[in-house]
This record gives sequence, structure tokens and C-alpha cells, in this order.
Amino acid sequence: MPDLTIMGAWTCTTNLDWSTTVSGSKGTDYAVRFGRLNNRNRDIQGCQYGWTCTCKGFAFRGTCSHVTKVEASKDRCGWNACLEPTLEPDWSKNKNEPCCPECGVEVRAFDVGV
Repeated sequence: MPDLTIMGAWTCTTNLDWSTTVSGSKGTDYAVRFGRLNNRNRDIQGCQYGWTCTCKGFAFRGTCSHVTKVEASKDRCGWNACLEPTLEPDWSKNKNEPCCPECGVEVRAFDVGV
């Protein structure tokens, strides 16, 4: 098996840690978050980063209507240079810190094995 080549890439910080509040059907507010998962949720979802919600349904099933609602809303940008290689970070707003070309928030560099 050949060795992987390590290349640098950019990702919007909404891929690393992002949260919002959603009102449930009975008026209770729940925190819906996208970010690094704890060990239990990582085992269930099979990845390091993903959605969580503070409702009982999510704790029981690992998914819920609140997460589905937020995913459908597209409020979280989620831009990743590996998935959209034609877009590059925007350096025009701040010459020292690149910004997401989709939503304008901070981006972070990361390494990818290809």
C-alpha cells in the first residue's frame, strides 16, 4: 500500500464548533450543536465530528427532529476546501486572517492525507 501524501487544506470554523438554540414542540429550548463528538456519540455516528442535541430523543436515538430542522435550514455554513476545491479563503477582509468564502467567518488550516 502506498504512503499517503499530506496536503494542507482549509475549513470553515462552523465545521469545528457551531451551535444554535431550537424551540421544541412544547416550548422547551434545546441546544443543537455541530462539533467534536464525545466517545459515545462518536461510536454511534462513526465519525469524529457531528450533530448533537440536548433533548431526550437525541440521547435515546442518536438523532432528533431538532437536528433535522437545523440541518435543513442551512444556517451552518460547513464549507470545506477539500469538498469545494474551486473556492479559496477570502483574504480581502483581513490580510492577516483568511475568511470563509461562503459565510465570512474565520477558517482553519488542517492536514489531509491523499
